[in-house]
Amino acid sequence: MKILLLILAVAFAVTSALAQPAAPAWLNQVKLSGINGTDDQKLAVINDKTFSPGEANTLKLKGRTVQVQCLEIRAQSVLLRFQDLPAPYVLTLGGELIAIGGNPAPTASPPPAVKVTPAPSTPPAPLFIFKQHASQPPPASKSAISLGLLVFFGGIFFALLAGIALGAGVSRLRHRQNIGEAMIAATIDRHFSRLHLLLNNVTLPTADGTTQIDHILVADTGIFVIEAKHYSGWIFGDPKERQWTQTIYRKKSRFQNPLHQNYGHVKALQSLFDLPENHFHSLVVFTGDAEFKTDLGPEVVKLSSLIPLLTAERPVLYDERKLTYIVGRIEMKRARRSLETDEYHVNHLRSRIAGKIPPPSAPMAIPPPPANPFAASSGDEKYQPKA
Repeated sequence: MKILLLILAVAFAVTSALAQPAAPAWLNQVKLSGINGTDDQKLAVINDKTFSPGEANTLKLKGRTVQVQCLEIRAQSVLLRFQDLPAPYVLTLGGELIAIGGNPAPTASPPPAVKVTPAPSTPPAPLFIFKQHASQPPPASKSAISLGLLVFFGGIFFALLAGIALGAGVSRLRHRQNIGEAMIAATIDRHFSRLHLLLNNVTLPTADGTTQIDHILVADTGIFVIEAKHYSGWIFGDPKERQWTQTIYRKKSRFQNPLHQNYGHVKALQSLFDLPENHFHSLVVFTGDAEFKTDLGPEVVKLSSLIPLLTAERPVLYDERKLTYIVGRIEMKRARRSLETDEYHVNHLRSRIAGKIPPPSAPMAIPPPPANPFAASSGDEKYQPKA
């Protein structure tokens, strides 16, 4: 049985390699810079862009722009799917790009080799000749047909198993991420009593594609852009470093500095308005049992410190009418996919953990904006969108 499985695997790999079209030259520009995060929440840096499993993004290469989806993140490689290419590829930290079932993508076309054809040799005469019935097909044909069928059905079976495993892994990772986001949303709803509206999992357009923001809290004292991190273990880092370190039982993992990641979120949000920079506040909230071993800066807190930070003394900037306009502008620009799917999952999880947090206060009623809230005499010109 083991020999049969080995033959199937080899035959499937050879068949896939022969059917694999030549890799385009622009694939050599795709580089894997690093892999970080935890075992349950890995991140990959590809051409200076961060990917999580299942996330799609746009890479700008020399001469073209390519849509790339990260299917899976492994210990030393990632599984990618490229726009207009039928088969996925494995990209390693060593720079090797391998098509699934194929050979590494060539980095340069080698010069044609001179082929020397040896003189045909005369096969030795057989020692015995067996008479074969004319109605029976040659045994070699039977073996080829049987092997072909086994390879075909074996390939379908293995593809189904791989798809099921990959889908289950992505689902578990996203579920774990949503737990931390739901804890933050529930905490704000139940303990933050100032005038506010909370938006969850907002996907906004950027010059390079899109960016996803975990939470946007629009309060009367400012706009808070919150990045959720559901981590455990010891956390080491510096606000100015590009990467931080997570240590769990002597096992160290590197992950992108979330302050740098949230900086891009803040800039994407600022591009929608003509407001001063001090109206926007960047926050990174760790919802797991992580322990900070270095000073990560005042913008990085645990969930227990979130409400005291939000309720700190600040001047009132917006009334209900201005706050409603800001929220409406964000809702108009956010991607519908995030609005209909991601926020549903966060709200569903938030309802499941509601028993761990005191009941929320009565919901705030926000009146609709007036017909013309931005007349020249109102003094609200700075809240109008940028041209």
